[in-house]
Amino acid sequence: MKKFLAGFIVMSIIVLWSCSTVRYNKVYNYDDEFRGSSREYVRLVLKPEERRTEIGHARLIFERVEGTDGAYHEAYIVIMRAASSFGADRKAFLKAGEDKYELELKDPVSEYRTRTDETVSTYISKDTSGVSVSTTTDIDTRTWIEEKFIIKIPGESINAIMGSEELLFRFYFGPVPATYSIKGKKLGLIKVVIV
Repeated sequence: MKKFLAGFIVMSIIVLWSCSTVRYNKVYNYDDEFRGSSREYVRLVLKPEERRTEIGHARLIFERVEGTDGAYHEAYIVIMRAASSFGADRKAFLKAGEDKYELELKDPVSEYRTRTDETVSTYISKDTSGVSVSTTTDIDTRTWIEEKFIIKIPGESINAIMGSEELLFRFYFGPVPATYSIKGKKLGLIKVVIV
C-alpha cells in the first residue's frame, strides 16, 4: 500500500508539473485579422542569476509582430518579488554579446497576490475511557507582488541578439539587481521568433 501511495504521489506531481509547463518553451504564431498583423511568440520561465534576494523568477513572452508598418519586437514580463521589496525601476538593460541597450518599462503594473492553503487533520483515538476525536487546522498564507510590464526591444539590438550566445535582461528593484540570463535552447527559441 505504501508503494502504491508513493507511486501515486510521484505520478500526480509529474502530471501537475507537465500541465503547468505545457505552454512554455514553444513557439506559437497566428494571423491577427483584427489588428491586421501576424504574430509569433515564445513563453519562457527564467530564474534570476542573483541568489537569496527578494526577487524571484520571471515569466517572459517574447513577441515579433509583422504589420503593415513593418516588424517590431516586444517582451512582456512578469517578475515575482517579495511584498517587502522595492518596486521596479522604470529603466532596465539588455545585453547581447558585448552590446548593451537601455530599455524603458512600458505600462508597469504591480499586483499584490496572496495564496492561502488550509490543511485540516482529524485524529481519532480509543482507550478505556472511550473514543476521542480531535481536529487541528493549519493555515499557510503566502503573499508576493507580481511586477508586470512591456519592453520594446530596440531594432538595433536584433543583430546583436542573433549573433550572441547569451542574452541578459537586468532590472533594478531599489538597490537590488535582478539579472535573467537566456542561453542555449531558450535563446534558440527567441532567435526563431526574431527572424
